[in-house]
Amino acid sequence: MSERADNSARWIVRRAVKAALAGALCAAGARWAVRSVARRALGGARVLILSYHLPTGDFGAAAGEVLPSLLVSIGTLRRQLQQLAREREIVSLDEACRVLKTRTSRGRRMSDVAVVTFDDGYAGVYELALPILRELRIPATVYVASGYIGTPHRLLHDRLFAGLRELRRRGVMPQAAGLAARLQSLMDSCAADGAGATLDRLIARLSHDELSAVAGALEERLGMSEQDLPAVTRLMSWDQLRGLRAAGIDVGGHTVNHVALANVAISRARAEIEGCRDEIAKRVGEAPRHFAYPNGLYTPRIMGAVAGAGFASAATTEDVENRRDGDPFTLKRKTIWENSTLGALRYSEAVAACNLDGVLGALGWQRAVKGERPDRPDGEELEGPGLGSGP
Repeated sequence: MSERADNSARWIVRRAVKAALAGALCAAGARWAVRSVARRALGGARVLILSYHLPTGDFGAAAGEVLPSLLVSIGTLRRQLQQLAREREIVSLDEACRVLKTRTSRGRRMSDVAVVTFDDGYAGVYELALPILRELRIPATVYVASGYIGTPHRLLHDRLFAGLRELRRRGVMPQAAGLAARLQSLMDSCAADGAGATLDRLIARLSHDELSAVAGALEERLGMSEQDLPAVTRLMSWDQLRGLRAAGIDVGGHTVNHVALANVAISRARAEIEGCRDEIAKRVGEAPRHFAYPNGLYTPRIMGAVAGAGFASAATTEDVENRRDGDPFTLKRKTIWENSTLGALRYSEAVAACNLDGVLGALGWQRAVKGERPDRPDGEELEGPGLGSGP
């Protein structure tokens, strides 16, 4: 997580200092300077793509149950989108790609634009975010892992976080989880201070099949089931996804099983990419045009596989500027959650402005994490056996 979700005195003070600095930077014109320099460097309008995950009606309650950095309350979502709309034109992903392709000054858009996206396909996007998007008349793209839609299954990161949180609640360190020897050694190698930090390491270091095995072993050890996870982690039904599309929201691909594609053989990656495309086309009535890499990880061959499957773009989680004539299969996105715009205790327009305009990154206060990995040798596979039929 980029910032803690609690309201301890230490973190309140840190956020207060951040808000004060953001206010001073805004007053000094820093955000306008960054914006001007970036426009000149990019040759025109800036294209900001936001990545949301899980809208919730009560952030405080949900943050005690699921990974906080996935969450945004509907109140904060509304304020973020309203502030964004005052300063940029919010456009569809198709329009943003067109802006980025424009080479000449003739017809080039000079006002900055923004795109709203949601990853994974949580039911809260349909139930809570859609009414706000409709009210504010904001287009959006929702990237879904097709194998989870319309099923009771939960995403691996939610299952793992629930297990790690339960260990902590019981006073058990990850190193003492009591898993089978091989799985316990994997857990030991990733153990950190806190469930969120341990989860980050597990996702970064283990294959999809290893993650699945650890999640299942934790659930068995703790007497848990993925269906017992908090309701907020539910994924959408196909009827809800069709409802989003009928409301004008674009549906994009996010693989079948939310697999980190850089960690699998290219044959399995293609099956994940094409299987997702085909299932969405079958269930929604049209093939998805846009794709997002799970966990933001990709390789040159994965980019080619996405393009070969007929997608027009693919999005990363690299928080840097989108460049004119850049590769549409490495679109850059800013991941945003509840605390991305939080001052000491409440929403801060100054923090929001500096974060959304890239001031904090320009000053070196935020570090972008690169998602590109080298291609795997032909046939090499971190995973176990093939794709399977679902989560």
